[in-house]
Amino acid sequence: KRLLVGMTLVPGAASTGAVCLDGSPPAYHLHRGSGAGARGWLLQFEGGGWCNDAPSCAARAGTRRGSTRLMSKLEVFSGVLSNDPARNPDFYNWNRVKLRYCDGGSFAGDSEFRNGSSVIYMRGQRIWDAIIADLLTKGLAKAEKVLLSGCSAGGLATFFHCDNLGELLGGVATVKCMSDAGFFLDVDDISGNNSIRPFFSSLVALQGAEKNLNKDCLNSTLDPYLCFFPQYALQNIKTPYFILNSAYDVYQVKEYIVPVNIFTS
Repeated sequence: KRLLVGMTLVPGAASTGAVCLDGSPPAYHLHRGSGAGARGWLLQFEGGGWCNDAPSCAARAGTRRGSTRLMSKLEVFSGVLSNDPARNPDFYNWNRVKLRYCDGGSFAGDSEFRNGSSVIYMRGQRIWDAIIADLLTKGLAKAEKVLLSGCSAGGLATFFHCDNLGELLGGVATVKCMSDAGFFLDVDDISGNNSIRPFFSSLVALQGAEKNLNKDCLNSTLDPYLCFFPQYALQNIKTPYFILNSAYDVYQVKEYIVPVNIFTS
């Protein structure tokens, strides 16, 4: 039987500027833990790519990737979010949370773009802060064990917030992190060009993400956007980390290693 979990809009988030691309409030889905798992928390960042310029972010704002108004209000909890002990023996009875993704910058940005009367809000960092603040009032503050996870762009977000989560919990809980398919590589394509660097560079600049990246990483490079890459950020993360990634990542191969435009240009 499928487990459907309802959406929770973060109350008062808009007053702190924690809003999605279109200005709608951020949201999450929470299924409560029980028994021996009542003080365990699994937080999962939703994935879904990025936007790195005004047109792509404006387009995204009109989709479920940029607005909670357009998202499904019920989410199926499966995999590590499942409550089936046969399928999810480690976390089935933990408090399990899915953080909805609506900022286009892996929960790292803090800026806005204005064009006349229209505004695009890139407030991923504030969304993260607002969701955690709300969850702290719902039992997260008393957590004993916490796993911060995410998939794809959500897996990338774990690198930005892993150490921060432990700090927000006061160092009392045991915190570990897991990135699932979120290890995006700084790598040249087969022609010797690098297309992901300019993409992430423009994303970090537009979204105002630099100030929210790992400070030790930023101090070690003259190119702050490089700290958006896990291979550089991870060197400075102190929290225990699990990385799950395919050795043959189809998305990265077709987008950045053997991109189609190599054969059409």
